[in-house]
Amino acid sequence: MSQRSLSPWPAHLALAALLLTLCLASLLVWQQLLSAQQQRIAERVSYQAHSLARQLEASLIYQVDDLQRLAQAWNHRGRIPRDEWTLDSQFSLNHFKGYQAIQWLGSDLAMRWIEPLQGNEAAQQFRLTPAHPNFNLAMQAKASGAPRFSNSFALVQGGRGFILYTPLYIANAQQQPVFDGFLQGVFRVEQLMDELLSSLDNGDFSASLLEGGQPIYRRTPGPTVEALQQVVALQLLNNSNFALRLKPSEHLVQRLSTPLPEFVLGASLIISLLLVAALALALENARRAHALHNSNRQLNEQVSQREQIERVLRDSRERLQLVLDLTDSSRDGLFIIDPQTRDILHMNQAMYSSLGYSAETFSQLLKEDPEQLLPGFHQWLEGVRQAQQDKLSQIFQRQMRRRDGSLQAAEISAQLMVLNGHEYLIGVSRDNNERLQIEAQLQRLSQQDGLTGLYNRRYFDNRLASEWRRMRRHNASLTLLMLDIDYFKAYNDQLGHLAGDDVLQQVAELLQRCMQREDDAACRYGGEEFAIILANAGLHSGALVAARVHQQLAELDIPHPGSPLGRITLSIGLACIEPSQDNQPYMLIAQSDQALYQAKHQGRNCTCEWQQVRATE
Repeated sequence: MSQRSLSPWPAHLALAALLLTLCLASLLVWQQLLSAQQQRIAERVSYQAHSLARQLEASLIYQVDDLQRLAQAWNHRGRIPRDEWTLDSQFSLNHFKGYQAIQWLGSDLAMRWIEPLQGNEAAQQFRLTPAHPNFNLAMQAKASGAPRFSNSFALVQGGRGFILYTPLYIANAQQQPVFDGFLQGVFRVEQLMDELLSSLDNGDFSASLLEGGQPIYRRTPGPTVEALQQVVALQLLNNSNFALRLKPSEHLVQRLSTPLPEFVLGASLIISLLLVAALALALENARRAHALHNSNRQLNEQVSQREQIERVLRDSRERLQLVLDLTDSSRDGLFIIDPQTRDILHMNQAMYSSLGYSAETFSQLLKEDPEQLLPGFHQWLEGVRQAQQDKLSQIFQRQMRRRDGSLQAAEISAQLMVLNGHEYLIGVSRDNNERLQIEAQLQRLSQQDGLTGLYNRRYFDNRLASEWRRMRRHNASLTLLMLDIDYFKAYNDQLGHLAGDDVLQQVAELLQRCMQREDDAACRYGGEEFAIILANAGLHSGALVAARVHQQLAELDIPHPGSPLGRITLSIGLACIEPSQDNQPYMLIAQSDQALYQAKHQGRNCTCEWQQVRATE
């Protein structure tokens, strides 16, 4: 070896370049993790905004269906008595607090009936004229025969509101439909939005209703983050002028943020510094070894220096191990692997312990049979590459197999990196099973009546249409029972609405017990009216179910002081049809409703079949 001293400058420059490269890589990883965290927060806000928008639309559609039911009764039976109209209107007002009033505007466009009158006295003499901002919209509803939802406007009662126009028709002497005015649902802006946003009360979001891009309603519980706001268009029946703007609160953003990006950045920088320090010490050791060959008298000093270097390296290893141990405190799984060989460079304890594996078993399974551990592993890896290439979201919903064979939902955020010519896969895995369960629960709640636990009107419409198509394919019959509690208004008036709610719940439980097949469905059609769908069943089967309902209700013997029989009874309308291209589901509903009407006029507490004069007790 040369006796000249080695120049330290090239080695120092190389170490500086290596340190700079490692620091840049650490900053890149930090930036990716921070970006993934911001994306997750934005997705949470987007999900909440779209979910709330769909809830607003669904709530309004439910009110449209409720008023449409009253309008259908008007259209089928002719102009209904005012006391019956008042009862149905009060029911709607009591079950949805967003109403200002429900009104009947006569065919001459003059106000006829208002419920409630208190607070709406100013509308008693109202007449819809061409000068009114909603006149053209009302004429569109009259021409089309379909409901129309207005823009906001100044109410005669004061304040701003909306109106839902539902056209009414009655038959003339030639049995032709004649326009009989509008059934109007009047909503005050603040009252409607407060009711529809009653579920958004945790202070995590502020909400605004926009009309034509301008806010007409605001609800702001505290400071918000403007950069993460979401604006979702609303389709309120025919009206697409509205949008919902949702802003997350600063408290929510802070709660969803994690220290993981900063932790990874700090750990990466420390590891980089330790690695460069170790290389610098190694170079120093080489230089001293070179000097040792030139001078025996420096032997003892060189030995002492080597011992010192070993101590530094040992301390460095201990510090590195401490950094790695700290990642085990995270509840999210963290992993760094070689995608070609599937060797694990690093993973924390949460990655394998939550699945019931040991670190050795997990590593071996990933290397030998990754499809067993992560079903569709190779397809997912290719999806990561494609998403990164197309600059799409790199957060994937997957399932990981536990040691006992069961599957665990996993939200995996993955990133492919190339460092020094070698490819690495860095990812964070999170168990999001709880969020998935919440979404499924929201789906169930959207189909269930809150009071009785039966399926609601929305589910009834969808189920009837589905069974209609299925029975038409199989050339089978479809039977429908419409049930209505007799003298229910008198029961509520004498014993109160809490007692009425209790009766509705008891009747709902009775209907569930009376159905013998899994495919049979009992629904709350509206108010005190229920419906039972019997697929692939004829009139005889429907009559048996109706008789069972009458018998078990008689055995319950629920006292009713306002009934001539002294107990709660039901009137049942029964109809059966074989679906074909020449008929539609609404015809079966109309037949059942007419049979129910016949049962009411034959003294109640009986079952009437459509187009049959006899009644079965």
